[in-house]
Amino acid sequence: MSFLLDRFPIEILHIIFDYFWAHEILHSFFDISDYFDNILSNYGRYRINGQSITKSDFDFICHFILPNQVISLILSDEKETPYQSELFFSDFQIHYYTRLRALKLIDLNDDGQEIFMNLHHVQNLVSLEINIRIDLPFIKQLPSLKKLIINIPSNIQFDILPSISMVSFKYLQYFSLSYCTLTALQHFFRQMPQLKSFKTSLLFFNPEELNELSHIHQIQPTPVNLISFSLSINAPCLVEYRLLNGNRWENFIIEHLPKLANFDFKFFSGNVNHKILNQYRSSFWLNKHWYVAFNSNLSLLFTVPYFAPTSINNSCQPIPSNCTTLPIERHYLFYDRITALTYELDKWNLPYRYNNIKKLTFNDPYMHENIVNLSKVESFIVNTSDWLLNKIIILIKEEMPSVNYLRLNCSQPNVKYKYFSGISLPQIRTLSLPEYGRCKGKVKFYWWKLFPRVERLIVSINSKKQIPFLIDHFNKMISGFFVIHNDYFDMYDQIKITSQWLKKNTCRLKRKNEHEFVCQINDQFGFSLALWISEDFEIDE
Repeated sequence: MSFLLDRFPIEILHIIFDYFWAHEILHSFFDISDYFDNILSNYGRYRINGQSITKSDFDFICHFILPNQVISLILSDEKETPYQSELFFSDFQIHYYTRLRALKLIDLNDDGQEIFMNLHHVQNLVSLEINIRIDLPFIKQLPSLKKLIINIPSNIQFDILPSISMVSFKYLQYFSLSYCTLTALQHFFRQMPQLKSFKTSLLFFNPEELNELSHIHQIQPTPVNLISFSLSINAPCLVEYRLLNGNRWENFIIEHLPKLANFDFKFFSGNVNHKILNQYRSSFWLNKHWYVAFNSNLSLLFTVPYFAPTSINNSCQPIPSNCTTLPIERHYLFYDRITALTYELDKWNLPYRYNNIKKLTFNDPYMHENIVNLSKVESFIVNTSDWLLNKIIILIKEEMPSVNYLRLNCSQPNVKYKYFSGISLPQIRTLSLPEYGRCKGKVKFYWWKLFPRVERLIVSINSKKQIPFLIDHFNKMISGFFVIHNDYFDMYDQIKITSQWLKKNTCRLKRKNEHEFVCQINDQFGFSLALWISEDFEIDE
């Protein structure tokens, strides 16, 4: 077989590799033959995705791939991959990645400060995405970026301009920012002459700023090359009629944004009504397929399908046909775009079915039949104790074959495992048990037998002694997050958790070297432990 594969031209293999992440390439083709290993060693367009990667894959990538072979890199210090960025750059700093073109940083422990200090050395970088935790570090210099995305948590607000005021965005074409002020928007328009796509949510603090926005074309040049503009304004008490006026927007776009091909907006305002909506029924809007809808309950005017919700509470009334300019034969879009459904007591007669639900949350003990296609659900969350565990298990086994994430945010079962003997759900790879720590009785439930292939475990505990127990019994686990909630924190539990203590008290970690697992311990306020473990390739059942 390897002899036949060795006849594949290198050029064809390179084309195949371009469609996969680095760990997928190495999984599939490494150690097939010397011919393949030589190609892999010299391949120069690896794309590394560190988000949710296994520790074994991560270690192999760091050992096998050199910096000048990487063109795309995603790093994450989330709880599933603690200290990943520090481990990744322990051998080679960012300036060694001379061919890097795309970089994405997710929740780095220092918000990327160390990386930004040397990022200007990566001259080929054209795309940068930052998911920050608290603040954006001061950035003195960047390469000539064409794409920049800055994602800021919704519960954090700060002025971004001081952090990037010295950066030149002369060549930037795509810019996405979670939110910004009007002052920042004006700065970006001045500094980004090549801007083609801009997405943000504007923050306003007084009515004068809204007046300034409505006349921005008179005091501020707009990017003439802008072809896509996504704007969200969340200031219900400030948004005035003139900002909602479709005729004003139509004239503004024709005169000042002639190349605009996509225009999406979402405005929160108490002035939203049918009269406003009718202004968006002109040929200008309909011929461009720029459809608009309004939700009177939320005081929301928005374009569809772009700003049509992708998550919904099922007790909400669907948008009536007279509240949108979208043709009635396309109203199915309001349902097909929904990927996250929180199911509560349904009181509406829905004309359509939710066909594309990926995340399903149950808050109600009853579910109407045929309201949702369960076969595509990947994440299942149960928040009601009225759903008995056997009902949940049978539902997953018989109707939800795609579920790989299960969160049971409800009381633990009083039944014994023998009632589930012969039943297992190996498709569940992530299991979240936020109520596990509340169970202090003598009845033990063998979760690891019911879910034998769990790779990621998120669990509450009532004692640090439970950590080794869970690590050993969930023997396929490669990522664990353990937390003691204040409700049942044992003040007398004085065990000092360290990596050495974990290694001494667990069978799994005892067999591993220190570098084969990483733990992040937070015991300053309460207690939590994030664990990242290399896979066990030989498990003693």
